[in-house]
Amino acid sequence: MANGTSKKKRQNDAPRRQESASFKLYQRKEFVRDLEVPGMMYHILYSFKLIFESWKIFLPLLIIMAVLMIFLAGISTEYLNGQVVVFGSLVFLMIFLVSVFVIRHKLAGNKITLSDALFNSMSPLLATLVILVVAAIQCIPIMVLIVATSAAVETHFLSTPFYAFLFLVFAGLMLLLSFYLLSSTIIAMIATTAPGMYPFQALKISSEVMKGRRIKFVLRIIALLITLVVVSLIVMAPLVGFDMMIKQNFEWAKSIQFVPVCIIILSCALSVYISVYLYIYYRWMIDADL
Repeated sequence: MANGTSKKKRQNDAPRRQESASFKLYQRKEFVRDLEVPGMMYHILYSFKLIFESWKIFLPLLIIMAVLMIFLAGISTEYLNGQVVVFGSLVFLMIFLVSVFVIRHKLAGNKITLSDALFNSMSPLLATLVILVVAAIQCIPIMVLIVATSAAVETHFLSTPFYAFLFLVFAGLMLLLSFYLLSSTIIAMIATTAPGMYPFQALKISSEVMKGRRIKFVLRIIALLITLVVVSLIVMAPLVGFDMMIKQNFEWAKSIQFVPVCIIILSCALSVYISVYLYIYYRWMIDADL
């Protein structure tokens, strides 16, 4: 009798054990997501390749945006203030939209012109601005960290090793929080450029795409930053040396703002590269899910 009751109890408990096991397996499957994409070096070089293949569009785009930036903010160092930040952000946003539009159509096999890109790529401008507002909110931990760092330095709070260690932990947590939030928002900026995409819809899609992939994405961002630094040094070092040599030998050359103009052009070029680099990785993640 006892054996029969025990057997019946095990049979009744079996569906619950199966449900529990399948539930745990489902959770693990959803959390761990493999991402088979090309390596970092290929990613870096492939981005350059796509840009060079479309140089007939990107070269005049750089000229137009550089002239626009000079016209809006000037080139003198006395303008290094909020005005440059505002107009620089606007120019970067325009370059971002045009670059993503060009590369999307290039990968789709469509032939477009610069005028097509300029006039047709600006439709998601408002949606992208909404994403930027969300990104600004997510940067609040970094802003808090900057204020706290300034206060800690002024009050000599960091002079005590124990307090300095606590502040280091606090800084690490603030940076980790912002990077965690911004990782999906950066992808949302690209997703919102798709036709008919709304900003909060793009945020939801990007959050799903980034699940289980944030660490890999951060590593790609680190590789991007290293590439930008290396390219900037390679380009600007000889130009700065040339500018110094000319101004030492010719008095009339001292009034020429050669280096600031080069910095503006380089900034526009790097903005193109950043846009292409991020869009390629976004496409790879979307293709991996398909």
